Amino acid sequence: MTMRNSLRQTMSSAEHRPDRGTADHGLDDRDDRDDRDDRDIKGEGKDKSEGEPADTDKPEPAYPHDAWQLLQSFLTPTRRDKMLAVASARTDRIRLVVQDIHDPHNVSACLRSADAFGVQHCDVVTLKERFHASTVARGVASWLTIKRHHSIAACVQDLRQAGYQIYAGVPPAPGVLTLAELPIQDKIAVVFGNEHAGIDKAWLPHIDQPFTIPMVGMVESLNISVGAAITLQYLTDKARRQAGAVPYPLAEADRIQLLNTWICRQLAAWPQMLERLRAGQAVEDFDAKR
Repeated sequence: MTMRNSLRQTMSSAEHRPDRGTADHGLDDRDDRDDRDDRDIKGEGKDKSEGEPADTDKPEPAYPHDAWQLLQSFLTPTRRDKMLAVASARTDRIRLVVQDIHDPHNVSACLRSADAFGVQHCDVVTLKERFHASTVARGVASWLTIKRHHSIAACVQDLRQAGYQIYAGVPPAPGVLTLAELPIQDKIAVVFGNEHAGIDKAWLPHIDQPFTIPMVGMVESLNISVGAAITLQYLTDKARRQAGAVPYPLAEADRIQLLNTWICRQLAAWPQMLERLRAGQAVEDFDAKR
């Protein structure tokens, strides 16, 4: 039996099980969240002026190449050093893809995990469910590069053009590797699907390696955000420690452009500030220190 036939048989069998979760799709519709997470998602306790990526299907325009160089002095030293350290730890070797996640809290938790473990690029595929980055993941979306796709084909094309292998969590089956057995020499995009239905069948021809997260307890499932967190933490740690075909950190040019993006998202008045600075004019009247 080929890997893809085994994958099809496994997913078909999972669809007929009454209790579907991580053991089937790496998913579960329950989310263990605390009050702090709820406040973060609603934006309570956050600086409402903090920049957010636009809620649009259009790609975000590249920010000026000299934005970081000219504007970094308007950050507090602590903020500047933090942004430099985080940018240096970012990677595009691992990429997160989520498809049709229903619960906004689950989407937010997945994106928070991507940020926490240094995964810069995230793809959101919306076949049936809507996604609004500005409200779902306030406080973290501004630090990530998020792309939206309305079809799996469009997402796959984008991933392939960027040189990614596609991995997806599935139920245990013959020929399916565990998370610890996954090869990480290449650039990897890990796909997580809907809490109930899992990944759409249209993914099947494109999956290079299915994998499963082994469990030894009485439970047969993990919440999708937990599965994503475990996967991203393990893969980023392994990729950081092992040499691969692609370096782990971002290329220098990508790191600098990321800093340009971040500082413009942080300073709402950046166009006017850059205009004045380039003209040799003072900008003391801007209350920009963060």
